[in-house]
Amino acid sequence: MITTGAQLKTFLEQLNGDQTIDTDLADTLVDTAKTILEGERPWLNLRKTNTSKTVTTSNTWQTAIDLSTITDFSEFFSDTPIRLFDGNDRVEYYRLVPIDRRLEYKDISNTACYDYNAKVLYLNGTVPFSGTLYISYLTTSTAIDTTSTSAVWTVFPPRYLPLLAYYAIGIYQGGIDYDSISARQAPNNLSIMQTLKKSMEKWDDSLQQSDLETNDPTDLFGYPRSGAVDRYKNN
Repeated sequence: MITTGAQLKTFLEQLNGDQTIDTDLADTLVDTAKTILEGERPWLNLRKTNTSKTVTTSNTWQTAIDLSTITDFSEFFSDTPIRLFDGNDRVEYYRLVPIDRRLEYKDISNTACYDYNAKVLYLNGTVPFSGTLYISYLTTSTAIDTTSTSAVWTVFPPRYLPLLAYYAIGIYQGGIDYDSISARQAPNNLSIMQTLKKSMEKWDDSLQQSDLETNDPTDLFGYPRSGAVDRYKNN
């Protein structure tokens, strides 16, 4: 089974008819393939929650919360990606509103604005209590080094690692080193890539469906969770 960056490069070159591919180019091709694949859906294995930020009741709509320290941040996830937790049972949910409507929302509690350029978050309205921010987001996985002898793309099961090579060789042969031989190989490589990709998507679908079955913050094993505030009660 392919697990390391070096093994991935060897496989990539085998798909290229055993012709060598420059290492820097191989890194770029594989990372391009990874970026395309990871951006196609909110993969369950790319979802994370950051708890490094805290706020107090002195926070105002002008208090900047620096998120640049979350180095693997890609984008927020869920309809209320910001949650304020008091450490016991109380949770406040914040939904994102456009940064260019910040003035209109500055007094509206339970809303937040994010400046993607400056990587700064602002909570609108009055912060009801001091606590920790639980920030739900999609991560970007670590860049792949095709000379590495360590496992790469470990956020996903290794059985899907060859998919990056099929993606990468398609980019290479179709746009960089195109010839009649590549043209004949392309349909077969594409078919294998699509089949492997569908397998990966089916695996992720199963994970997401399982996750949704128990995704009720007001419920615990069939009974209301003690102290929980039912945010759906009046909806």
